[in-house]
Amino acid sequence: MSTTPAAQRLRQRAIVLRGFAGRIEHLAVLAVHVEAGADTWVGPSPQACTDDLRIRAAQLRAEATDLRSEARRFDRVADELDAQAAVVGPR
Repeated sequence: MSTTPAAQRLRQRAIVLRGFAGRIEHLAVLAVHVEAGADTWVGPSPQACTDDLRIRAAQLRAEATDLRSEARRFDRVADELDAQAAVVGPR
């Protein structure tokens, strides 16, 4: 199946978004809470610091999930554009 330039751009953007998501998912900072202890904390308590680090790691993972969702949406739109172009034919 041939593809339109607009669909190609969307698919390329989807690839980039998936790449960003993968990079986020492999950040060392996602496991920093494991290394956190009483001597590394900042704030009201060591547990509060660890909890905050876990929350921030979860937020990063959620952002990676959102990037993948957006990439899937780009792919769907690209498929729709290609399907429309196939029905209309070359211009």
